[in-house]
Amino acid sequence: MSYETSNIPLLSFPVRAEYPPFAIVSDTHVGARNSAYPAFVRIIEELEIETIIHTGDIINKPGSLRQWKRFFETTGSEKTLHVAPGNHDIRFKRSREVYGRFFPFQYYSFSQGDTLFVMLNTVLPRQRSRIAGRQLEWLQTELKRDFRFKFVFLHEPLFPVLPLHGLNVFRRARNKLHRLFAENGVSLVVAGHNHLYGRSERDDVIYVVTGNTGGKLFPFGLVSKNRGSFRYIVATRIDGHYLLEVRDMDGNVTDRFSVSSGKPRSFLYSRPVPRPKSLLAPALTDRKLFGTSRLQRLQGRNR
Repeated sequence: MSYETSNIPLLSFPVRAEYPPFAIVSDTHVGARNSAYPAFVRIIEELEIETIIHTGDIINKPGSLRQWKRFFETTGSEKTLHVAPGNHDIRFKRSREVYGRFFPFQYYSFSQGDTLFVMLNTVLPRQRSRIAGRQLEWLQTELKRDFRFKFVFLHEPLFPVLPLHGLNVFRRARNKLHRLFAENGVSLVVAGHNHLYGRSERDDVIYVVTGNTGGKLFPFGLVSKNRGSFRYIVATRIDGHYLLEVRDMDGNVTDRFSVSSGKPRSFLYSRPVPRPKSLLAPALTDRKLFGTSRLQRLQGRNR
């Protein structure tokens, strides 16, 4: 079933943001011939967005210093960057070592006002496609913190668009993780990995699979020459809720929804949104986080 809405008009009335907007992107595969990451960066610069949340598969070849260098050069030094690593970022020992040079925390959290952002790792050694061990213990404690909004970001989705292409390969562990989210007031869970966009809601938790901005397009494994096939998300905090717009590389809005402290609802219509059938990490807390330097972002502090 397709539940994307095409040709959604841009908002024609003024929107006053409570916090600076941020962009969510996934599977950029920097180093692949068709990576649209440079175009994405140009777009968010035009939109004056300074914060990027990336849900993994940043580069195409695990452990490639050349591709990491290209990624950081393209991103620029003025952007605030948060990452949940993917299987193209961390696959074997050397790639983990290279990743650790740039991102010292395998998983972590940060906050902005009344919102907690949790960055998880689905590619830890011997824990692929699961949240387990110390990371799960840390997450259970972290989600008990008192925040109005709790957003979770990870690479592999709990409820993938493609069968058995996410955390559902371990269904018991996946179901336990979903219950943890539902029981602790998680509003939004964003993943990548599938190279297809999807949105669903379960027990008042909205799940989004972002699509990709480079690499192969599933399910046919074709390399797309059409940039309009790629997706990213712009999130804005307005009137006490978050408005999220899914856009293609030509600026068309292909989906729009809002997340409030209650049930997520469509922003344009007053009805529920469509429902389709390492080690202990520190919390990075800074009220000015969305404008901090890279050094400040990476240092963090133990709670």
